[in-house]
Amino acid sequence: MKPLRVNVLSESVYGKEGQGVHTAFVDTVAMLKSRPDVEVQVNGREPADVVHAHTFGPLYWLRRHTAPRRIMSAHVIPESMEGSLVGWRWWQGAFTRYITLAYNSVHAVVAVSPAVARRLREIGVKRRVEVVPNPVDLAAFHSGPALRACGRQMLHLDPSVKVALCVGQIQPRKGVADFAAAAEACPEVKFVWIGGRPFGRLTDSYSDMNRIMETGPGNLVFAGTFDLTSMPALYCAADLFFFPSFQENCALAIVEAAACGLPLLLRELPEYRELYGDSFLSAKDIAGFIQAIRAFFSLPETHAEWRSRALRMAGQYDSRVICGRLVKLYQEVAGM
Repeated sequence: MKPLRVNVLSESVYGKEGQGVHTAFVDTVAMLKSRPDVEVQVNGREPADVVHAHTFGPLYWLRRHTAPRRIMSAHVIPESMEGSLVGWRWWQGAFTRYITLAYNSVHAVVAVSPAVARRLREIGVKRRVEVVPNPVDLAAFHSGPALRACGRQMLHLDPSVKVALCVGQIQPRKGVADFAAAAEACPEVKFVWIGGRPFGRLTDSYSDMNRIMETGPGNLVFAGTFDLTSMPALYCAADLFFFPSFQENCALAIVEAAACGLPLLLRELPEYRELYGDSFLSAKDIAGFIQAIRAFFSLPETHAEWRSRALRMAGQYDSRVICGRLVKLYQEVAGM
């Protein structure tokens, strides 16, 4: 039987690597290449059985005809723009109409969470919608003392310091201000933010983000961006994954951190409970976050329990499981 030919498209390869959509794209390509029954192109021009697009810009419209059947991952909904890019209030309506058009131009849409699937219907997406979360390579993301030592060395951290880590773009939607406020209130903990601003001055509240980075307390570090292969060690360098984002669809960083055995502290959001169950500590506001961080570091006997819960949750997102679901969808859409 001939292999299934898949052309995976993403404009994130052109200078926008430091964001979750690109990581999801890279992970998808890697897991598909592990399958002997799948032949993968990346942004290819050759004929394929299925196009799988992760972005919906000019590249998609140019290359969508390389296959008779098309799939698009819905990483983005209208709310994804709030607090992400400058002037979002002015163009969010036009953006919503555009992404609805893009999602309706394919034969099936991959919603990365149940909440995204519901929102797609609300904005008028009529195509088939299947919920398939973003995958994580559990063979790459794991814990160990050597990884922890390596990560601490990369971040120039003392072996004994308590560390709360966040991974994400530096933008208001990600909760940067709350992260900095928690650092101010908890000087005994080192707060490390890994990530940058791949969209530069198009980032919402660019000056405000600069101000936080320049005037934050001494225990707050913005470490910049790192390549994907470095991330397991960087997660392992921390004691707590503190992710105060206000809106996410299926944040890879949460599952990557969980796979590395990091206890999770997230904002209390309905979509998180739907995706991650009881695997995480939570708070609704900055006061709650500060209380939770102080309690976590004052009760080390609870760390093993939250680590165990995080690891159990991460197992549900193993790329080997997700890959099987995705290939099955390709075959159904392609009529194979």
